[in-house]
Amino acid sequence: MEEQKFMGNRGTTLIYAMSIFVALGLYASFSVTYGQEGEGEQQINAKSLFEYHCATCHGSDGKGTKRGHELKARSFADADWQAKTTDEQILNSITNGKKKMPRWSEKLKPEEMQALAKYVRKLAPKKRS
Repeated sequence: MEEQKFMGNRGTTLIYAMSIFVALGLYASFSVTYGQEGEGEQQINAKSLFEYHCATCHGSDGKGTKRGHELKARSFADADWQAKTTDEQILNSITNGKKKMPRWSEKLKPEEMQALAKYVRKLAPKKRS
């Protein structure tokens, strides 16, 4: 009887421990996408979103991957493209998709898509002084 009681407590402890780990994991994955700023406001981590949703084709540096080149994905490190493409065109491509690129409006919030559009601008080549 004592052994069953001990095992019951041990099982309960294990369940509590697992619940804590799951909660911490969910919190960690949430905080990768969203940082905290100000009083309760949440700031979107555009770099994390880009790496999760876009880097497979566009590369983490924006220059494209082998798969991206095969699909004719745009290189965001192209200064010429950056100069002649408007912010609205970038946001439209993210929202509605373009050629083989999927539309992200069904998976991302509008503010996440806007953050991605701004992040694409950061992938432009740095100007040398």
